[in-house]
Amino acid sequence: MASSGSFSGSIKDGHYKLRVDWSQSKNVSDNTSTITCKMYLVNDWSLSINSRSSNYTTIAGTKKTFTSPAISSTGTHLLGTVSQTVSHNSDGSKSITISSAFYIQATLSGTYYDSITASATVTLDSIPRASSVSASNVNMGSATTIAITRASSSFTHTLTYSFGSATGTIATKTTSTSVSWTPALTLANQIPSATSGTCTITCTTYNGSTSVGSKTCTLTLTVPSSVKPTITSLTATRVNGDAPSSWGIYVQTKSKVTLTINGAAGSYGSTISSYSITGGGFSSTSSSFTTGFLNSSGTITFTATVTDSRGRVSSSATVSITVQDYSPPSFTSYLSQRCISGGTVSDEGTYVRGLVSFSYSSCNSKNTVTGSIQYKKSSATSWTSAGVAFSSGTAVVFGGGAISTETSYDIKYTLTDAFGSVSIQDIVSTASVVMDFKAGGKGVAVGKVSETDNMFEVSEDWDVKVYGKLLKDYIQQFSSAIYPVGSIYMSVNSTNPSTYFGGTWVAWGSGRVPVGINTSDTNFSTVEKTGGASTVTLTTSQMPSHTHTFTGSSATTSSNGAHTHTLNLNKTAWSGSSGSRVVVDSTDYTALTNNKTSSNGAHTHTLTAKGSNANTGGGGSHTNLQPYIVCYMWKRTA
Repeated sequence: MASSGSFSGSIKDGHYKLRVDWSQSKNVSDNTSTITCKMYLVNDWSLSINSRSSNYTTIAGTKKTFTSPAISSTGTHLLGTVSQTVSHNSDGSKSITISSAFYIQATLSGTYYDSITASATVTLDSIPRASSVSASNVNMGSATTIAITRASSSFTHTLTYSFGSATGTIATKTTSTSVSWTPALTLANQIPSATSGTCTITCTTYNGSTSVGSKTCTLTLTVPSSVKPTITSLTATRVNGDAPSSWGIYVQTKSKVTLTINGAAGSYGSTISSYSITGGGFSSTSSSFTTGFLNSSGTITFTATVTDSRGRVSSSATVSITVQDYSPPSFTSYLSQRCISGGTVSDEGTYVRGLVSFSYSSCNSKNTVTGSIQYKKSSATSWTSAGVAFSSGTAVVFGGGAISTETSYDIKYTLTDAFGSVSIQDIVSTASVVMDFKAGGKGVAVGKVSETDNMFEVSEDWDVKVYGKLLKDYIQQFSSAIYPVGSIYMSVNSTNPSTYFGGTWVAWGSGRVPVGINTSDTNFSTVEKTGGASTVTLTTSQMPSHTHTFTGSSATTSSNGAHTHTLNLNKTAWSGSSGSRVVVDSTDYTALTNNKTSSNGAHTHTLTAKGSNANTGGGGSHTNLQPYIVCYMWKRTA
């Protein structure tokens, strides 16, 4: 590159030379240069010619003529001066060709020479153009440094940014080569479904007040991790279920709770895409849901989060409730004996002394339990109310002296609380005798009066030994083998199975369906783990892939892409072949061939549909229950 130079051409072994001296004058604002050429004749042999007007110099394709003076001596003679303005390339570079001709039109040593020419291609000095710019990736809300590599120290620069549809000015005609910029957090509104995006920085270069060009760079703006959705609160509303509303408490297996996420909101343009509520063995992907019956007692903490369109998860919101322990009333012991009216035990008594111990759940002193007694002859089908109530560990006397010594009686003790009743049965045998034969000689009893034909009876107060072991121990051993501790017993009868099998049994599995353990599935890998929900609200991702019906009358396209085609008609010799087509005029004929038209006017159309998609669905929850049948379930604990 150079801003000036010289080149030449000659005749007659260099005795007559055309020299061109050129120089460059830059216009930075216009990105142009003015090229001035001075043409000289340099001769060391004598010459005598007149002025010439047809001389020319061509600069970058533009021909300029000049008139040379008369010359009559040797030396260096200025022939003429021409100038031409040329535009540089967008990056400021430029190469041009300069050529010149001097019409000497002289006979030298017997040879005629019309002209002397000279030509050269020169590379001009580049004109400084737009400065370059660079910047580092940064989190929104944090500072980044924008570096400017100036093309000229006299230039100033204006920096602007574009991010999505957001634009702004960072600096105006700064002379600095380093600018600090903090992208505002509000720019996150431009990318509601992404955590980062590409920002374009534009550096516009000025020479004084004139823009000489611009360059850009890109950087990645990232939404900081602190920008995430929020939850105002998680609230719990008691659903009384089977529990009396007046109690104002949660009761195990009797109450439910409705959990609601309040104030869920995205951040800087994001929207809420999903919800999560967990706790107490329940989970939901809805913003509000009602649990099944609460199966555990004590403090239960529920946790809620939301996820936004960026995939960011909110800080959790929690709410805790206190659930009062509850299990159905249960008998711990019972004893029914014949007695006299004062309650003194007597084998010949015509009253019954009942002594029952039991336990129940007070539910924070809200629950009460009452004990009632019924009795009947063992052979009868209907029960008679004893007309007395019983309390735990306190003996009661009933029967009114009508308990015949000749008959066994079934005694039923019933415990009733706010949620239901549980009963247990006992037997009061006949009066005690060593042995008795029933009238007619068809029945026999030991320790009691014989009551039934064709029956061998043993008083409940007597034990039977078999091979040195009590029969009742055999029975207890047998029942323990059938129902060991941990066994589950199901029945449509509410009687506690301890009545039949001994041991300690508690109500189990309220409102739940048992499932076999599966160690390879975390849902079913732990014994007595609970889960599932009676109702479910589907999320968008859980819905089957489907289509919607579009209802509309018509659709139109926009008018776009008006264009023409060119048909090439070639004149050819008449061939006479079949299928030839000619146009005949007064002078000649023109053969037409099957030429393709040129491809022109590629375009698109906009389709505007008139109508709407059918919309259906209410977004409500649906039942998630399998077909079921209800029964009592008990678990043996001891």
